[in-house]
Amino acid sequence: MGALYQFNNVIAEALEGFLESAVPMIAGLAEVIGLFIIVTSLARATHHYIRTFFFHERFDFHHEMSSGLTTALEFLMSAEIAKTFLLQNLESVVPLAATFALRALMSLLLHIEMRGAHKE
Repeated sequence: MGALYQFNNVIAEALEGFLESAVPMIAGLAEVIGLFIIVTSLARATHHYIRTFFFHERFDFHHEMSSGLTTALEFLMSAEIAKTFLLQNLESVVPLAATFALRALMSLLLHIEMRGAHKE
């Protein structure tokens, strides 16, 4: 029985070490992808806005920007969820939960705005 307990401790320590090294990389990658999506959607929406403004073309650049921001917020929220694996105490949960709640609220408001814009 002692050998099984020892084996369990070795596995637990190995998994904990893996999480401590892999989670920051995964969260960082998700944040970089979210930032890339924001920059790309901003550039595309600006391009379509300029074409609409100067050349009177018809394009829904608001939907372009909103969908890009919604996707980026989903990546940023996934990074926040990944960071919760490394939290050691309750004091560090509160700022992370507040950030997650604000991003979720922004995502919800963007979804509502996109639905309202498509009905019109």
